[in-house]
Amino acid sequence: MRFRPSAAASDVLTAAVEPRTFNVVLKEKGELKAAKSTDIKCEVEGRSTIISLIPEGTAVKEGDLLVVLASDVIENRIREEELKESNAITAFGAAKAELDIQLDKNASEIRKAELQIQLKGLELDKYQKGEWEQRQKDANVAIQQAKISLERREQDYNASKELFAKNYTTQTEYQEADFNFKKAGWELEKAKLALEVLNSYTHVAELKQRESDLTEATKEAERVGKNANAEETKKRRDFEGKEKELALIQDQLAKFRTQKEKCRITAPTQGFVVYYSGFGGHRGMSEEQQIKEGAEVFERQILMQLPDTSSMMVVVRVHEAKTDKLRVDQPVSVTIEGIPGKSFSGHVRKIATVADSQNSWLNPDLKEYETEIILDSTDIPLKPGVTAHAEILVQNVEDRLAVPVQAIYAKSGKRYVFRRTGAQAEPIAVDVGAIGAEWAEIAAGVNQGERVLLAFGDDYRRMIPDAAPGERQDNAAKRRGGGPKGQHGGPGRQSSNEAGGRPIPGPGATPVAKAPGESEAKHDAKLDATSPKMPEKETDTQEKKADAPEKKTEREGDSKSQAKPDSAGRSSVGKAP
Repeated sequence: MRFRPSAAASDVLTAAVEPRTFNVVLKEKGELKAAKSTDIKCEVEGRSTIISLIPEGTAVKEGDLLVVLASDVIENRIREEELKESNAITAFGAAKAELDIQLDKNASEIRKAELQIQLKGLELDKYQKGEWEQRQKDANVAIQQAKISLERREQDYNASKELFAKNYTTQTEYQEADFNFKKAGWELEKAKLALEVLNSYTHVAELKQRESDLTEATKEAERVGKNANAEETKKRRDFEGKEKELALIQDQLAKFRTQKEKCRITAPTQGFVVYYSGFGGHRGMSEEQQIKEGAEVFERQILMQLPDTSSMMVVVRVHEAKTDKLRVDQPVSVTIEGIPGKSFSGHVRKIATVADSQNSWLNPDLKEYETEIILDSTDIPLKPGVTAHAEILVQNVEDRLAVPVQAIYAKSGKRYVFRRTGAQAEPIAVDVGAIGAEWAEIAAGVNQGERVLLAFGDDYRRMIPDAAPGERQDNAAKRRGGGPKGQHGGPGRQSSNEAGGRPIPGPGATPVAKAPGESEAKHDAKLDATSPKMPEKETDTQEKKADAPEKKTEREGDSKSQAKPDSAGRSSVGKAP
């Protein structure tokens, strides 16, 4: 069914549906950096203040002084540690001397104890193998002597007794012989008793005493050894403690001396100085974060870089909705501000796997992925930190049916073109493929040679029927779930503003995220406020052109389809995707 709006379709600019060859590019803005650069970091612990700083852009060679950090606190710590070191050296020497003395004393006492064991052992052997046998023999000799003396005295007594009976001797002599005989008997009993005492008591007592002396000497030697080990362990632990304390103080002192040396940062290689400012440059840094004299820096913070300008790259941040279009080794064309009329070729080298959260404090919902684009070698000198514009070739569409992007209109989750048939026009639902800066591929819906309107006002838009509520919800669900390719932001994905009837956004446009709990109507109203609209004055201008002859309009449409549409055609539908 055809509709005829107030302005005749024949009086509006048209374009033919024809095979086109065009590129789908992703335009991003980034910063020029060296592909290889040496980071100059603060290696002083804690926080330090920059005292002096080499000017940015200065060419330096290896060993040149770059930064001087405040070192007064470190110097005070060095003096304190030097005093501690002196005291620790004295304590260490005293502990070592005490250990040496204790070791010598222990050796002397152990030797004495071992000598006592040997002496007591010798005394025991001497008694068992010498004194005891000698005493036993002496006792036996005494008994033999007493026996012999008794026999002699008995003979003398018997002789004196016979003589006294014959009155050949006096009574005194007889009594004396009798006494000597009895005395010899007593001496024999005494010698026998002495031998019995020697065997039964004296020998046992002497033997036990000498065995006990040997045992006590052995135990005393053990006690001396244990005490020596305990004293040695005590002195050694004290010595080791003083040694470790000294080593700890010396390590701490060496650390502070090293920290003092690191307060003077020199160039590890040649290059020219570039102050580190992160991706956003000095504008993205707070006053406290900027590298300057008097600024406070912390350990491991990058202060500056010495870039190797022989190989340069461009670092861009790509919105998460467009990352599915990125591939490693994609060709890229780069233009650099300050070098007009010159483009540089390159390719995508690296795509971050995790979103960069550097600017999350500005917009927590913003997710961007850092992408590195390596530039091909060039003779033109390039400096890091310059703004660069990159056009990443996403897809090369060859000989496919296409129409200008401003000829496509989206409503209720579908895309339409206004096909002209004679003096009338009708909305036709189309399947859109790849979308470039000027052209959009038409996969289905219109045929080659047919003409579509490039500009259309509210009368034409009202020709598109509204979707049923169920269909609208399905389309909204599809938009939230991604396009036909199942990828977020892919060519088949419908923008969330299509349901309300708005021109499709072009590549590079950042989608407006839907807040949690936000209704569909409220979200569409927010999208209406951010989507490009057709100015009323330009719409009126398009309607006034309805009086022109149809043939002239067709010729102008043909010529405009080969080139970029005029400003009136663009402004009537918004920005190109």
